[in-house]
Amino acid sequence: MSPRPLKRKPPEKPVNNKKAIKNILTLLKDHKLKLTLTVICAVISTAFTILAPLLIGQATTMIYDGINRMISNSGSIDFNGLINILIIVVILYVISSVFTYLQSFFLIEVTTKISYDLRERLIEKILKLPMEKVEENKRGDILSRVTNDVDSLQNGITQSFIQLTTAVITLIGVFIMMLSINLWMTLATITLVPIALLLMRFMTRFSQKYFLRQLEFKGSLNGQIEETFTGHDIIRVFNQEEISMDRFESDNEKWFTHEWKSQFYSSLNGPLMNFISNFTYVVVAVLGAVFVLQKVIAVGDILAFFQYTQSFNRPIQQITRVMNQIQTAMAASERIFEFLEFEDESNPSDRQITEIKDGITFENVSFSYTPNEKIIKNLSFDVKKGEKIAIVGETGAGKTTIIKLLMRFYDINSGSIKIDGIDIEEYDKDSLRSHIGMVLQDSWLFSDTISNNIRYGNLDASDDEIIDAASQVYADDFVRRLSDGYESELNEDTDNISHGQKQLLTIARTILSQKEVLILDEATSSVDTRTEKLIQKAMDRLMEGKTSFIIAHRLSTIRNADKIIVIENGEIIEQGNHEELLALKGYYYHTLNSQLKENMN
Repeated sequence: MSPRPLKRKPPEKPVNNKKAIKNILTLLKDHKLKLTLTVICAVISTAFTILAPLLIGQATTMIYDGINRMISNSGSIDFNGLINILIIVVILYVISSVFTYLQSFFLIEVTTKISYDLRERLIEKILKLPMEKVEENKRGDILSRVTNDVDSLQNGITQSFIQLTTAVITLIGVFIMMLSINLWMTLATITLVPIALLLMRFMTRFSQKYFLRQLEFKGSLNGQIEETFTGHDIIRVFNQEEISMDRFESDNEKWFTHEWKSQFYSSLNGPLMNFISNFTYVVVAVLGAVFVLQKVIAVGDILAFFQYTQSFNRPIQQITRVMNQIQTAMAASERIFEFLEFEDESNPSDRQITEIKDGITFENVSFSYTPNEKIIKNLSFDVKKGEKIAIVGETGAGKTTIIKLLMRFYDINSGSIKIDGIDIEEYDKDSLRSHIGMVLQDSWLFSDTISNNIRYGNLDASDDEIIDAASQVYADDFVRRLSDGYESELNEDTDNISHGQKQLLTIARTILSQKEVLILDEATSSVDTRTEKLIQKAMDRLMEGKTSFIIAHRLSTIRNADKIIVIENGEIIEQGNHEELLALKGYYYHTLNSQLKENMN
């Protein structure tokens, strides 16, 4: 296996708030109708809620004036008018509650659809990424973006949109109602608002970087959890539990620190707003008492104004409480769109390969994952149609890289790879890959039935064709011995069957795909000798009439190859068939003898 490019940790940077907000608005613009309905419902709900305190104030004044009339024996309380006002108040609150529900209903529909679309876009992006991008991103971090970050964004939009929309409408409506009661008390109430907003802005900008970093550490931690779970047997075999726990605790501590700081600094807004709110009540109470004594306003207006003061401060407090969700949503948005902005794998040509008539040629091919560090150096060889080509060499010599270049997972730096004399860069990548089947050292199967795993090679295959493919690779016998036969479910790690059995199923799947070119990458390197012979027979059946590339560790398995290429440091040092290479008495001769002696011992 050739070395991969080094993964460099990106420099720490603050969230780009303008870009994050722009991205969120881009998501919302496709849902204008439902968002408009949401705002309309919010306006109606809030308007009715704002009107209610004014009526309650009138009812209070009516009771106060009635009591004064009773004391002076000049009249009584107007109970009919009072009851009518209270009925209207109840109706207003009921209507407000109905529209509050509709507001939440429409918004949840919008945010759920946004999450649905984002997950689809993220998975589609993963499937279209160039190989280098796939390899340089940790699986746990990608998983965190698809799940945690999308959920954070959805929750942030849901909570913040409702809270902010309601808050703005409430502030405007309450301000108008307060002005209608008394100008000076209104000015006293709103004078402290700019101070509160400045403090909120300062705290928000200070805490924003911690929200982004805690999401990054969450992604890193997800990767560690996945590795610990999937490799728990290796961890225990090597007694590395303590080291694994130390690594986990280190990143967990960083996640905790950044999450704590982000929540701490953003939560300071709440106490600050409470202080300003309470101070406002004191000012309003003093001014209100003075104005009542001067008979400028009625007692009921004072009660109504207190309620409006509370209604005016509550939206600002709501905004401060929701700021941490907004910041998390913006940080999540940046991570999601950063991933979505990765360029797709380029595929400029739409030229199709109908069949391979002559063969494949490597001409002076050079390639490097990183600058100034060539993995493949001026590699040249020919493969005729139907030939079996074995590629051998030490680990890191560049064997697997050759296959990646043929599959165009990476593009070469210089030289050319040709099929029937035409450079593969002139072909559509999907068309090229559709002619190539692979059996790898690590057999990939998914959690499903055995029949569906084999059918993955050809989704239109019938049950009889699946059984025939399994029979050709000597897998039918062990499959039928399972409790449910071909309908037996493989578990999540597919470890309820042996590695050799999994390898036979992958070969059956490749047979079913009927590819013209086959790549067998050390497919028998991790099985016992008896299973190896069984797999070898299956592969021989698979390779009949096919152009085959065999990457082998055990040289005894490639004796019948038409050509054997020996790679060292990205260069061909020997080339020929089995007998020709033995006659050279070079790398192949000495390695084969060493392996034969090891087997005898």
